[in-house]
Amino acid sequence: MKQITTLAIAALLSLGLGTAVSPAFAKSIATCENEVANSQGADGDAIDSDAGAILASLQQKGVKALDVTDWGGCVRADVIRKDGSTAMEFFDPDTLERLSTNG
Repeated sequence: MKQITTLAIAALLSLGLGTAVSPAFAKSIATCENEVANSQGADGDAIDSDAGAILASLQQKGVKALDVTDWGGCVRADVIRKDGSTAMEFFDPDTLERLSTNG
């Protein structure tokens, strides 16, 4: 029984550390909603009022964004993908890091 408990704890710790250091686990759009809820007085108006600058920054990073807007505290952009299709993508408002839609 003690061996099983020790193995279970080791597995949980291993999983926790893996998510903290692995770049394969991108931040999700839920992080924007949490940041907006925890911030003092900040809202999506900043994203909408800075849309031009945010759009230019995304384009400088190589993102073929057509427009940007606030979406629950995240930057939502209509982006032209490599295959020519257009898709909605989400970015962290502070870092412009692409976000996962999987929570």
